[in-house]
Amino acid sequence: MDDAATPVPWRSVLPILGVMFVDGVNMMLVFPFVPFLVRSTLRLSLEDPNTPLMSGLMGAAFLLGQFFASPVYGPLSDRRGRRPVLLSCMAVSTAFLLAFGLAESYWFAMACRFLQGLSAGALTVGKLYLVDISDATNEARIFSYIGVAMGSGAICGPMLGGLLSNLPPASAPDGPIRLVLERYPYLPPCAAAA
Repeated sequence: MDDAATPVPWRSVLPILGVMFVDGVNMMLVFPFVPFLVRSTLRLSLEDPNTPLMSGLMGAAFLLGQFFASPVYGPLSDRRGRRPVLLSCMAVSTAFLLAFGLAESYWFAMACRFLQGLSAGALTVGKLYLVDISDATNEARIFSYIGVAMGSGAICGPMLGGLLSNLPPASAPDGPIRLVLERYPYLPPCAAAA
């Protein structure tokens, strides 16, 4: 390591890496249960050949939204500031993730997933923030942790989604929690990630 390198401002870097980790979780969270959600909302049989296609489309919806919106977040955060745009993206993305967990129709779930992707500007704005607080002597070190944060989130997301989706309602005490689990079996992982 170069002795002349500027120290990494970890107090500023770690929260951004945390946001990127959560972005990775939210991106991958739904993959374990999407085929089940597709079958239940479209009333498809276990053998229906449309399940993989419809599941793939729903999985791609988030990334499609992110593809269209990402170029907007850089200039927007230049005008409005990194922090307000980052916080807004996180709040709106969380709202759409919770709405996705409450979805009772395929098209509503698809729309929520696409809109969540449209509002997922945390990665773009987070990278710009890291550019702002780094210099040529420490940027390689700082930027190497983006992959760690996103990759860790992409690992934890499916585990969380698989673990918490379709919890048996009988495991909950009688009352509102049991009713929620019966009606919205995919809300627990979405709520946990939110």
